[in-house]
Amino acid sequence: MANFLTADKLSKNLNDNFLTTGCGIIDELLRGGISKRGITQFYGIGGAGKTQLALQLCLTTQIPSLNGHQAGVIYICTEAKFPSSRFQQLLEMSPIAKKYNINGNKVFIEHISTVSDLEKCIIEQIPCMLRVEKIGLIVIDSIAAPYRVDYESINLKDRARSLRSIGKALHNYSRNNISVVCINQLTAVIDNTAITDRVCNDGNPALGIVWACQITNSLCFCKIDNQRHIHIRESPYLARKTFTFCVENRGVFGLEKIT
Repeated sequence: MANFLTADKLSKNLNDNFLTTGCGIIDELLRGGISKRGITQFYGIGGAGKTQLALQLCLTTQIPSLNGHQAGVIYICTEAKFPSSRFQQLLEMSPIAKKYNINGNKVFIEHISTVSDLEKCIIEQIPCMLRVEKIGLIVIDSIAAPYRVDYESINLKDRARSLRSIGKALHNYSRNNISVVCINQLTAVIDNTAITDRVCNDGNPALGIVWACQITNSLCFCKIDNQRHIHIRESPYLARKTFTFCVENRGVFGLEKIT
């Protein structure tokens, strides 16, 4: 049975330092949920559940705080259109949305395709939004796509400068109690014969070492034999471990810890 947090448990689980995922198992394994400090990276193969969890975070961000105010979400799409049909399904079926009467009015969506537009959105437009709206979550889905589109026109030095500027801005936002989630793609591993971790060995996060240095927590999403896994790869406070999770019409929930 799905271990969604009940209303009572949600209120007790709310933590100034973390954004609850809406699932007790996942929150426990992440020691509170998604950190409100630094940048959390979701990466992995397509269809593994990265966007699914990000959409559920769009709901939990809107749970009223003790002062009764709901926080909004800035969701930046760079590769595909915002999954509005799936999000509408969550609004209708998620116990979180039903309990707290959450709708989509607090999710602000931006579609961009180029590196310059991404920089403008993050560095110039988001500060304007923060002056008029309370924001609790920023999602970039995905961070790598604009750099792949502009591959021919942007050299490695310019790409590194751009990534550092974006990373600096996102870290600054996180200091204002905003969770930052960047969904990333994979790059192929040419020789993985030395890899001993057989759960998440399909590749490395895209964008290389410059972007990796911006990341605070890195979670790898895998799908093996129709079973989804989250593997905690890098974190300053979490040990490496793997747990399974499911995606249903009413949301995402954890199953059990593997290692």
